[in-house]
Amino acid sequence: MEKIATRDQVIIPKSEYVYLKKLADSFEEFFCYFRQLKDIEEARMEVKQKKIISQEKLFKKLGF
Repeated sequence: MEKIATRDQVIIPKSEYVYLKKLADSFEEFFCYFRQLKDIEEARMEVKQKKIISQEKLFKKLGF
């Protein structure tokens, strides 16, 4: 097998770096939004299945 020498760093233009950084931030915002939607969906399912407890019972269980 032939070995190929590689460099540890890749040089890219600053404008491309900024673009990729914005793209990564956009994906992060999208995934946060998606997680929130999934949490809301799970909470709605729990309400439909009556898996909720009153706030007073919750505070008593937590010792407040």
